[in-house]
Amino acid sequence: MIKQLLAECPGARVFFAGIDDVEPLYTSGAAVVDLDRDLLEPQAEPELSQEVLVLAKTPADLRRIATLHKLLPQAERVVVAVLDTPASHPAPVPTPTPAHRWRSLTDLRVHQPKNRVWVVDARFSASTPAGRTVTATARAFAGHRLDVIAAPAAAIAGVGSADWRPGDPNATPAEVGGPVPERVGAPGSDVVLRTLTGADPDLSEADPEMWAGDQTPVERPTLEAASWERLGRPGMAGSPLADPDVLGEPSMIPPVDERLVNPQGFVTTPSRGVAALEERDGRWAIVLDGKVLTSFAESGGVTDADVSRLRQVRGVEVDWRHAHSGPLAAVRLLAGLAAAGVPLLAGAVPRWAGALGEELVGLLELSPDLSDDLRREEHSIRLRRAALRTHGVAARWEQLGAPAPAPPLTSVLLATRRTDMVGFALDQIARQRDAQLEVILALHGVPRQHPDVAAAIAAFEGPVTVFEADHQAVFGEVLNEAATRASGSFLLKMDDDDWYGPDFLADLLLAHSYSGAQVVGTVPEFVYLSSIDVTVHRRQITEQITSFVAGGTILVERSAFQAVGGFRPLRRSVDTQFQEALQAAGGQIYRTHGLGYILRRGPAANHTWQEPIGTFLQRNRQQWRGFRPNALMALDGSPVR
Repeated sequence: MIKQLLAECPGARVFFAGIDDVEPLYTSGAAVVDLDRDLLEPQAEPELSQEVLVLAKTPADLRRIATLHKLLPQAERVVVAVLDTPASHPAPVPTPTPAHRWRSLTDLRVHQPKNRVWVVDARFSASTPAGRTVTATARAFAGHRLDVIAAPAAAIAGVGSADWRPGDPNATPAEVGGPVPERVGAPGSDVVLRTLTGADPDLSEADPEMWAGDQTPVERPTLEAASWERLGRPGMAGSPLADPDVLGEPSMIPPVDERLVNPQGFVTTPSRGVAALEERDGRWAIVLDGKVLTSFAESGGVTDADVSRLRQVRGVEVDWRHAHSGPLAAVRLLAGLAAAGVPLLAGAVPRWAGALGEELVGLLELSPDLSDDLRREEHSIRLRRAALRTHGVAARWEQLGAPAPAPPLTSVLLATRRTDMVGFALDQIARQRDAQLEVILALHGVPRQHPDVAAAIAAFEGPVTVFEADHQAVFGEVLNEAATRASGSFLLKMDDDDWYGPDFLADLLLAHSYSGAQVVGTVPEFVYLSSIDVTVHRRQITEQITSFVAGGTILVERSAFQAVGGFRPLRRSVDTQFQEALQAAGGQIYRTHGLGYILRRGPAANHTWQEPIGTFLQRNRQQWRGFRPNALMALDGSPVR
């Protein structure tokens, strides 16, 4: 495929990242730059080129190139090719805007010349920054979300430094010795991160004026500097990197690009057995029945293509005896697999892997029964939570000293007609942890002075706004009235009779951060049928873009809620109609895991969703007599009403 692309772009300047077979590139006679190793110096004036060909092995590699887009020249034709794209990705159609010289676009072709290969071919009537096409294509793979990371404007310098700001087109490339180029009359960055190989000259005494604003760079070792070969060399005993505790903090490891490496696509009932993480040909590889399923980059960086090949694997067992390239690559690899929700069995974690973080280390040392689908998924969810919150990009830069953004406020919309359920519902909200929330309690024809209601409100310790809605008001109107009283940037609709695990809201917010969807929720995977005292575990597909989530789990961006006009003024089907309107307006809905929610189902007449009870006895994975919550619900035999 590379040879074909080179033939179609004769004379083009070639830039690539993540490519293993580089021989065809260097023997083609083209001007070639490996952006993972051969960083260009920032140009005072943009270079001009007739054609530019950008090659990335995976969408994750393309996002790394997007971080370096300012280093690419201007051209009248820009071809961006991604050679290994998971089937779950849609076609990467860029969204040109009038800004950034897209006005000169004359032709745009997006095609798939071969399975898993996507090519974007853009032609312009005048020379245009090639990096603009790269960033637009990378953004398309990530769901067209805003790419700027909520951390200080960063300058990056040195080999592998782009790994620290994946998909950030606002990053400023700089030389290892400085300075950071200015931009638009201001310093080029607020924070400088540079990587050092250990063979670099001592730059600690460089003229501080070389760094904008007298910034002291944050320094991190490259893969080469932290390799076992370097750490074990004679005379290296005095090196700080020889002490395993130096690499014992998560902030020493490049972050996981959670926009692409995340739980999306997790398979709850895999078809293959437990694989092994082993060394093969000097690299980490996942091996099952003697066959390599995927071989990882030398850096230990995990890509979306790697993860897609592991979805049908029941789990991965880690062999700590072989850490082929050093602790940095090994820890980075495991953090990426955990963030993707790949179930890992690791035994005792060695001291040199402490950069995984205490929580993740503790989870890796557990020995869950992966043969049980439910226990396996519980383990996966715990791993992904710990990895994403410790090793995600925003978390990493907070560890490096960036100010933590204020946590978003979620307004819980709770409408009820039942005085006896107000206390139960507020108890479910009070259980939520690791999230900021307020409650907007709509008493739908229920007097606030009722003893049960008054006692429940008085017992609730969080912020709560209570209002009484007329009993004749339709359900959709009541919810909209509750929304007008909300002050959160997110709105969460909860039901008064369902159970919610303590991490329910935190998990929805986490899924929002990696999915980019305007609405996040789940489906009634677990249902308690109160009239026959049976709990069922239904077959559902989760961790995917979808068309529907359960009404009692809808988390929506406030701006998206307002954009579609809120809920329709209906007595029933308000949830379905809201989700239909959102999708018609171009929004997306993401369904995360269902282990933090249990739907209570009584007689159909008691519910706005009047589905007969027999519906919930079909397509079940398991069912139990009595109330049987899973472990993540953190309920120990709660009384059933």
